[in-house]
Amino acid sequence: MSDLDDIKQRICTAMETQGTYSTDLDLCIELCAGAYLAFKIALKDISKRGVHSFVKEKSRENNDKLTAHPSFKILFDSLEATRKQLRELGLTLQTLSSSEDDEV
Repeated sequence: MSDLDDIKQRICTAMETQGTYSTDLDLCIELCAGAYLAFKIALKDISKRGVHSFVKEKSRENNDKLTAHPSFKILFDSLEATRKQLRELGLTLQTLSSSEDDEV
């Protein structure tokens, strides 16, 4: 089973536990799993030894210039997308920690 399938299964299981899973949400679940997988890939790339927050590039004039490491942008973009999609699916800390006897 691929990482994407594992993530989708974990999301489905969490939703089934809450009683909110429906096959109509499979596309949303796949989008969420894809965003989370992109986050994990970017995080793995950043965590490698010797990776800095910047990369060296050559300008048109053949000068060295430092720019932000592209994995950081991917990391933060996928983090935000994952967070929003988990909220849409009702898988936030607030919904996961609520109990059945909670009046609210």
